[in-house]
Amino acid sequence: MAYIIYLTITKQWVKVREFAYQTMLLAERTFANQDGEIKFDFVVRIVYKYLPSWFKMFFTEEHLRRLIQEWYDLAKDFLDDGQINSSS
Repeated sequence: MAYIIYLTITKQWVKVREFAYQTMLLAERTFANQDGEIKFDFVVRIVYKYLPSWFKMFFTEEHLRRLIQEWYDLAKDFLDDGQINSSS
Protein backbone atom coordinates (compact mmCIF):
# COMPACT_ATOMS: atom_id res chain seq x y z
CA MET A 1 0.00 0.00 0.00
CA ALA A 2 2.77 2.44 0.88
CA TYR A 3 4.42 1.66 -2.46
CA ILE A 4 1.25 2.60 -4.34
CA ILE A 5 1.04 5.87 -2.43
CA TYR A 6 4.73 6.54 -3.14
CA LEU A 7 4.26 5.96 -6.88
CA THR A 8 1.18 8.15 -6.97
CA ILE A 9 2.92 11.01 -5.21
CA THR A 10 6.11 10.64 -7.24
CA LYS A 11 4.26 10.72 -10.55
CA GLN A 12 2.22 13.68 -9.36
CA TRP A 13 5.39 15.57 -8.40
CA VAL A 14 6.86 15.00 -11.85
CA LYS A 15 3.69 16.42 -13.39
CA VAL A 16 3.67 19.37 -10.99
CA ARG A 17 7.34 20.14 -11.67
CA GLU A 18 6.85 19.94 -15.45
CA PHE A 19 3.80 22.19 -15.22
CA ALA A 20 5.77 24.63 -13.07
CA TYR A 21 8.53 24.82 -15.70
CA GLN A 22 5.96 25.42 -18.43
CA THR A 23 4.34 28.13 -16.34
CA MET A 24 7.74 29.76 -15.73
CA LEU A 25 8.26 30.00 -19.49
CA LEU A 26 4.76 31.40 -19.93
CA ALA A 27 5.43 34.01 -17.24
CA GLU A 28 8.70 35.02 -18.93
CA ARG A 29 6.93 35.52 -22.25
CA THR A 30 3.83 37.18 -20.83
CA PHE A 31 5.52 39.49 -18.33
CA ALA A 32 8.80 40.07 -20.16
CA ASN A 33 9.11 43.67 -19.00
CA GLN A 34 7.86 43.08 -15.46
CA ASP A 35 9.60 42.55 -12.15
CA GLY A 36 10.69 39.00 -11.29
CA GLU A 37 8.47 38.99 -8.21
CA ILE A 38 5.37 39.48 -10.37
CA LYS A 39 6.41 36.53 -12.54
CA PHE A 40 7.16 34.39 -9.50
CA ASP A 41 3.81 35.15 -7.85
CA PHE A 42 2.03 34.35 -11.12
CA VAL A 43 3.75 30.96 -11.32
CA VAL A 44 3.00 30.10 -7.69
CA ARG A 45 -0.68 31.03 -8.02
CA ILE A 46 -1.20 29.10 -11.26
CA VAL A 47 0.65 25.99 -10.09
CA TYR A 48 -1.13 25.99 -6.72
CA LYS A 49 -4.50 26.10 -8.50
CA TYR A 50 -3.34 23.15 -10.62
CA LEU A 51 -2.60 20.96 -7.58
CA PRO A 52 -5.11 18.25 -6.77
CA SER A 53 -7.16 19.12 -3.69
CA TRP A 54 -5.70 16.22 -1.70
CA PHE A 55 -2.19 17.64 -2.32
CA LYS A 56 -3.28 20.96 -0.86
CA MET A 57 -4.07 19.22 2.41
CA PHE A 58 -0.35 18.49 2.84
CA PHE A 59 1.34 21.37 1.02
CA THR A 60 0.61 25.02 1.62
CA GLU A 61 1.19 27.74 -0.91
CA GLU A 62 4.31 28.69 1.06
CA HIS A 63 5.71 25.15 0.70
CA LEU A 64 5.05 25.35 -3.01
CA ARG A 65 6.70 28.77 -3.17
CA ARG A 66 9.92 27.31 -1.75
CA LEU A 67 9.81 24.33 -4.12
CA ILE A 68 9.26 26.51 -7.17
CA GLN A 69 12.17 28.72 -6.15
CA GLU A 70 14.35 25.61 -5.82
CA TRP A 71 13.21 24.30 -9.22
CA TYR A 72 13.85 27.71 -10.79
CA ASP A 73 17.35 27.85 -9.32
CA LEU A 74 18.12 24.35 -10.63
CA ALA A 75 16.81 25.20 -14.11
CA LYS A 76 18.78 28.44 -14.20
CA ASP A 77 21.94 26.63 -13.07
CA PHE A 78 21.48 23.95 -15.73
CA LEU A 79 20.84 26.47 -18.50
CA ASP A 80 24.04 28.46 -17.90
CA ASP A 81 26.44 25.61 -18.81
CA GLY A 82 24.41 22.41 -19.21
CA GLN A 83 25.26 21.14 -15.74
CA ILE A 84 23.78 21.43 -12.28
CA ASN A 85 26.86 22.62 -10.46
CA SER A 86 25.97 25.89 -8.69
CA SER A 87 27.84 27.91 -11.30
CA SER A 88 25.18 30.50 -12.05
